[in-house]
Amino acid sequence: TRGLYASSRVAHVPAVFDNNSAFTKGAAELRLYYSPLSRLTLALRTAGEKIWGEAFPYYEAAYAGGNASVRGFRRERFAGEAAEIAAVKVALQEPYCFTAGDMDGDGDLDLFLANGARLAYHDDGRRLEVVHEAPCRLYRNDGDWRFTDVTAAALPPLGRWVNGVAVADVDGDGDPDLYLACFDADVLLVNAGGRFEDRTAAWGLGNPLWAASAAFGDADGDGHVDLYVANYCHFDPARPPLEGRRNVVDGVEIGWGPEEENRQGLNPGAPDVYYRNDGRGRFVEATAAAGFALPRPLCSYAVVFADVDGDGHPDVLVANDLQPCNLFVNQGDGTFREEGVARGFAFDARGQATAAMGLAVEDFDGDGHLDVFRTNFDLEPNALHRNDGRGRFRDVAGEVGLAAPSLDRLGWGCAFLDADLDGELDLLVANGHVLPQAAAVGMSPWLQQSQLYAARRGANGALRYEDVTARAGTGLAPARSARGLAIADVDDDGDLDALLVDLDETPRLLENQSPRRGRWLAIRLRGRAPNTDALGARVEVVAGGRTRVREVRRQQGLYSSHDPRLHFGLGPVARVERVRVRWPGGATTVLEDVAPDRFLSIPEPPPPAPPEVRPR
Repeated sequence: TRGLYASSRVAHVPAVFDNNSAFTKGAAELRLYYSPLSRLTLALRTAGEKIWGEAFPYYEAAYAGGNASVRGFRRERFAGEAAEIAAVKVALQEPYCFTAGDMDGDGDLDLFLANGARLAYHDDGRRLEVVHEAPCRLYRNDGDWRFTDVTAAALPPLGRWVNGVAVADVDGDGDPDLYLACFDADVLLVNAGGRFEDRTAAWGLGNPLWAASAAFGDADGDGHVDLYVANYCHFDPARPPLEGRRNVVDGVEIGWGPEEENRQGLNPGAPDVYYRNDGRGRFVEATAAAGFALPRPLCSYAVVFADVDGDGHPDVLVANDLQPCNLFVNQGDGTFREEGVARGFAFDARGQATAAMGLAVEDFDGDGHLDVFRTNFDLEPNALHRNDGRGRFRDVAGEVGLAAPSLDRLGWGCAFLDADLDGELDLLVANGHVLPQAAAVGMSPWLQQSQLYAARRGANGALRYEDVTARAGTGLAPARSARGLAIADVDDDGDLDALLVDLDETPRLLENQSPRRGRWLAIRLRGRAPNTDALGARVEVVAGGRTRVREVRRQQGLYSSHDPRLHFGLGPVARVERVRVRWPGGATTVLEDVAPDRFLSIPEPPPPAPPEVRPR
């Protein structure tokens, strides 16, 4: 039970989840020009096209446009080898979110595609009309990379411009539910045995603002999953800024950016919203009560729940557009305090706010502390915030080789993964500009290569990253405007595959065929209801004398959720000495002498029995 999610503007984001997992959402940005039709083909594996290069040869799935139907097999040649490709073809209009997970409980990874919409311009842009032309779709995984469209039987009608999807088991029944973060009112789809029902009003949800992403986490430690929605800005298509007049730069018309960019008060930030799960089938808006209200609303993109100070309580990180990023520190009682500036997270190495997009939270250097990678705008280097062990950060992107290669890119989704199982976390970043006319106004082009960075540890033990995109084969070779990125072991072979989502293009499904430099272990935690996903649990794996740390979460990167299983590349080891789980409720599970190269399911232990009361 795993899944991938993708959100994009013709596809913004990918994400992964399982029968108890979470999706993400893709943020929509208004562009001046749109492709009237987008095409997407799901499913498809080939056997020969290199994707991720010499050290990281990935293979690309095949895609095609057309009507929704299975067209059987076709043969093509990649890298000199014949390949059979099963293609599921569907015509889409501005798709935003692509998710994968075991929606029907049969053990296979199904695909959920949340579509966006297009804008029709009236009266030279004085009025914009949102046109919905393609529904969300759900594809059942039939095995061998073949999928069947089960939308009619599984999904209610949805007339929404969906930016992204967050996934979690909101009702504690053991299957994944979907939260659709939208340009208009958001939607909660509750899974009823593989068929989804719109339960938005019944659960007290329906955020009406322009949502850019959302994330689930147990913020107050009561066992029920809560919800944080990151909203972007106030924008009314019926009343666009300046009566539809476009911004003109060097004689080129482009769209107006957020308020910090246009400096005219246009497109002001929209307040984020926090919903507390009351445990009785309702979400209660508690933004101010929990400490998330800000003096001035910001333009938010990614949001991630992560325990960055290691105190056992999940904190909340938010990326903001040309404004300081937020770090809300959990006070242990379900309330939060904003400490982004004080803890060195708000700005980059130059001490400046950036147009931050995506956030990936992992222990990149293996010191046991969760670090944060952040994608930024064109001409701004991406940031890597190293955690000092106390939840305080310093941007070291330049020191480890991640700053300079990103200056001429605009980054979105991002994810750490050990692509070749050597025990070090590599990094994949989705790139693409927001302006089709970017090159004409002196910026990097609209179409860009996404990047793969390989982690290299020197003789002195220092870790650096090398941009190996040029050797990564045809899968990363095309210049496209990518947004979403999801990581998952799609074929259950022990290494992580990837899904890249491109605007106005078909998404790219990359099958990992890297030469293996070590062993692996994938762990699925089975939490007690209602937090059946064990969101917030911390897992330590000790192998070969090294300790590797992961945390259970569904949403990170941007618009995306990843494989709900925690995947550990171990390097050349014979055994795993120890696996230690710290569950959200404080209990621990320890396993000794574990065999590698396997999927390991670990149930949460039962709660301690209450003390026996004896009559006097």
